[in-house]
Amino acid sequence: MVSRWACDRCGFVAWTQDRSGVSEVTGSHLLAHHSDALSKSDFRVSWDCPYCATAKTAYDTDGAVAEFKAHLHGHATDRIADGVHVADRVGWDGVVRVDASPTGGEADALRAHFHGAAGLVVAVTPAPERLVRALDERLSSWPRRTVIVSTGEYDFEATPDVDFEGLDVEIVELDPRLSPDEVGETVSRILDANHEPGERVSLEVSVFHQIVAAFDVERAVAFVRMLAARLADAGGVLQLYVDADADRNVATVLNFLDETIDLTVAVDGDRFVRRP
Repeated sequence: MVSRWACDRCGFVAWTQDRSGVSEVTGSHLLAHHSDALSKSDFRVSWDCPYCATAKTAYDTDGAVAEFKAHLHGHATDRIADGVHVADRVGWDGVVRVDASPTGGEADALRAHFHGAAGLVVAVTPAPERLVRALDERLSSWPRRTVIVSTGEYDFEATPDVDFEGLDVEIVELDPRLSPDEVGETVSRILDANHEPGERVSLEVSVFHQIVAAFDVERAVAFVRMLAARLADAGGVLQLYVDADADRNVATVLNFLDETIDLTVAVDGDRFVRRP
């Protein structure tokens, strides 16, 4: 679980690992909204709070800016929510686009955040060893059931220190020649066989780039929409890990999926940020 702050002036939302990490986010963001409240003249820098009567003047520019940010943060503390989850934003029922490399490590914290709060995890990934490593290192306990679907054979020598004993983990190998419909059917069958009523489902799709590259735009769009519809029956969140800048066709497909995607999140260091 994380802490969340949502700006009341725009659609910006940030989630941090704990409340202490929110102060830099709120201060910097509110300063951007109220940059005209900060001025410099006569060798001095001044700020005038837009929320109260507080005003300060100093010679130290950096110190004055830092003090103003801290002051603005004080006005934002009542909008900080603790013990929340990113998926709460969509009621644990929807599609989340994650703007991060599907195979890079920068999104591992977000992967663990989603999967650690679910009872059933289904992950379609080209890098199963990385996923296992991320979950094993970042979670205090694994989900009740984890099914990892990959087009490659799992290399157990890559994770020799991961103790699978006592974990309910299954590795499913897919034929790389399968069509999107066949991949979707496989995921649907996994949901049928493993989902328990009332249980949260976290479905990760990190092969979106491969789907787009292997098939036309129409079929890639249909694949995501069918997965979203199938997951809606079970109740859960579908996460699409994408790097739209890496492939023009990926960006095109995402444009067609604009109404299907409920939330777009970027990873910014140790925080998650909602993108408009």
